[in-house]
Amino acid sequence: MPLQQRTIPQDASETSRQVNNILRNLRGEHFRHSRNVQRVPASLPAPLHVNNLPTLPISLIYPSAEDGRRNAATASGHHSTRPVWVAGPDPPRSWTTLSSPKIKEADLADINSPAWRKHALDLVFSPSNAMSVHPPGTSASLRGLQTGGFPTLALLSLHVIRMECSGYELAEIRPYIPPHLRRVLMRHSAINCPLSQIELNAICGEEGHADGELIVVGPHATLRNDHFRRIHSSRESVPEECAAESTWDSLATQESEPSALFSLTLLSTPLTFALSDLPPTITCLTLINIPKPVSLQRLPSYCPLVSLLDLSYNTWLVPVSGEKLLENYPWTKLRYLKVLGLRGCRITSTLLSQVNGGRWDDVDIIH
Repeated sequence: MPLQQRTIPQDASETSRQVNNILRNLRGEHFRHSRNVQRVPASLPAPLHVNNLPTLPISLIYPSAEDGRRNAATASGHHSTRPVWVAGPDPPRSWTTLSSPKIKEADLADINSPAWRKHALDLVFSPSNAMSVHPPGTSASLRGLQTGGFPTLALLSLHVIRMECSGYELAEIRPYIPPHLRRVLMRHSAINCPLSQIELNAICGEEGHADGELIVVGPHATLRNDHFRRIHSSRESVPEECAAESTWDSLATQESEPSALFSLTLLSTPLTFALSDLPPTITCLTLINIPKPVSLQRLPSYCPLVSLLDLSYNTWLVPVSGEKLLENYPWTKLRYLKVLGLRGCRITSTLLSQVNGGRWDDVDIIH
C-alpha cells in the first residue's frame, strides 16, 4: 500500500513572514536593477548617510578668517557683515541673528540720534559686563534691549507708560513699578527718548537712582550739584521708629530699605558735581561726550571699586594734552579695573604699559 504524503499545516504568522521576505527580496532586486540601469555605483556616498550636517552654507553660518579680517579693517565696531559672495537672494533674518547690522555713518555723525546713543552706550549695556558692574543681588535681565531680540511684554508696557504719562504722573505711579523695571525703563529711554529732568526725578525718587543705576542724557537732563549729598542725607534721616515697627519679612521694610548706587552714566551732559560726592559703591562709571574736561586724578580715592570706566568720545582727550593726561593717570590705583573704554581716543604703547602695569590680568581696552 503506497504511503500517502501528508502536509503539515503552517502557522498563519509563518506564512505572513514568508510573504514579507519574498516582497523584500523583490524590492531589493528592483532597486539594484534600477541602479544598474542608471549606472550608479554600488556603494552609497557617505554624506547621504549623515543626518546631522548643516543645511545652510558653512560660510554663511561661520564667516571665514579672511572675511573677519576684512570686516575688522573696514568696520569701526565689532559688528560682522554677511559674505557678499553667497549666491541667491538675501537670507531670512532668522538665519543671521548672530551678526548685528552695521550702523550707518550718517547716523553716527548725529550725536543726538538714537543710533549714536545706542552705539555709545553699547559698552555699559553689554551683557558680558553685567556681572562685573552689578552685584549678584541686582537684576541683570534686560533681554528686550539686545540687538535683534523681541521686546518683552514688560518693556512694551513700560513704553506705553512712558509715552502716555507726564513727569508728575510718573511720580504718582512710581511706587507701583518695581525697581528693576524702572531700571529697564531708564535704559530704554536713554536710547530711544531721553528722560527730561522732571521724568528722571520721578523715576529715581528719593533714592536718586533705579535699582542701583543712574543714567543722565543731555541736553535733556542734568544732575544737580547736590544730588549725591541729598541722597546721603535722605538715608540718614530715615526714622528709626518706622524700622522698629516693621518686621524683618514685611513688604514695607523691603521697599523702604535704600539700595546703593553701583552704576553712573553721563552722556552729553556736563559734570556739575564734585567727584568727592560720589558714593564709594560705584563699580561702573561712564563719562561719554562730556563737554568740559574732567579731573579724574583723585577718582581712585573716592571710587576704589570701579571695574568699568568708559571715557569714550570726549574731545578733550583727543589732543596731545589729552594723551598726556591718560598716560600720566594713576591707573595702578584702580585695582579692580577690568574694562576701559577709550573709543575715539588714540591708544599709545605708553598708555598700554601704564594701564596694565603691575596687574596679573590685562585690562580689556575698548577703542
